[in-house]
Amino acid sequence: MIKTVRRGFRAPYWLKRKIVERRARGLSAEVLIDKELEKHFKNRKKTVLYVGIRYDYDKKNSGLSYEHYQFYNTFLNMDYSLIYFDYDRLRDKFGAPKMSQMLREAVYLYHPDFLFYFHYTSWIEHSVWREISDTLPTKTIIMLADDHWRYDESKPVWSLFNLVLTTDLKGFERRQEEGFTNVLLTQWACNHFLYKNLNLPKKYEVSFVGRCYGERKNFVETIKKKGINVATFGQGWGDSGRVSQAELIKIYNESKITLNISLASAGSRIQIKGRDFEAVGCGSMLLTKDSKEIAEYFVPGEEIVTYKDANDASEKIRYYLENDDERERIAKKGFERFIKEHTMEKRLLRTLNHAQGIKKN
Repeated sequence: MIKTVRRGFRAPYWLKRKIVERRARGLSAEVLIDKELEKHFKNRKKTVLYVGIRYDYDKKNSGLSYEHYQFYNTFLNMDYSLIYFDYDRLRDKFGAPKMSQMLREAVYLYHPDFLFYFHYTSWIEHSVWREISDTLPTKTIIMLADDHWRYDESKPVWSLFNLVLTTDLKGFERRQEEGFTNVLLTQWACNHFLYKNLNLPKKYEVSFVGRCYGERKNFVETIKKKGINVATFGQGWGDSGRVSQAELIKIYNESKITLNISLASAGSRIQIKGRDFEAVGCGSMLLTKDSKEIAEYFVPGEEIVTYKDANDASEKIRYYLENDDERERIAKKGFERFIKEHTMEKRLLRTLNHAQGIKKN
């Protein structure tokens, strides 16, 4: 029996979790999934069970997550039936054990053709993943972020899936060397149902949107010292806090040039970002780090512009601010390439088509 907590007492996190889990034990999983899960069924269409966090970094007060806008919202607009299993919200409400039970129950009840999981952290019981992947017809897919530094940490989870998606070439090759052949090399993209070129008047000469960490601050300060006004948005940039999706889309649309600083949040690896596709999808000219990886998706000098370092970026910014027609031509060609090849819808269609061909035991 749980004792009443006295008024004014702030229970530690572990105690709150215990209380939530205790209260959820007697609840029926099938009743909960009927009540709690968003279900969008289309007649005679294959079903995707999407598992991802609803809130940004599992913080409700921070707004909705990147995964919610890019993956869930894209699936919602595709020609599939969709079930949304927002496992951060369900865990907070019912505890991890009951949430895991609900996922298992949902697969048995709705028989989805695909289960697409964007891995944030390992809250779902591994036995549930193993049972779905090994014994049921549903094709399980896991999408990994930051695979270049989370490979070993997340291996106990991704090794339980029928198909692994990674944006990291070394991670892709390492899995193949280790005998895990059901791995697909993919890349970030952008939800074109949400991110659009609104043809807004250009308010910012050059902008950067993203948290202020690592070398980003030094990079921006180097450019500013050369007399270029870089409008910065995101946590850590002065009074700017988290940028909402509506505001993000507006900033991209109002920017003549969008700057991408491509260093990963951990390590020194140059990393393609979602920003590389979001800015282009909103009609801004992208200025990003020169790398062989980005050149596989856009033609530098024709569809985007690349830089070698902060000094080179400064020179490129000055040039393209003085040459409007050339800048606008590059932005237009970048947008056309994005729509043709790099929408999130196209990435997900390729993934589901690949998963469809996987033979399960």
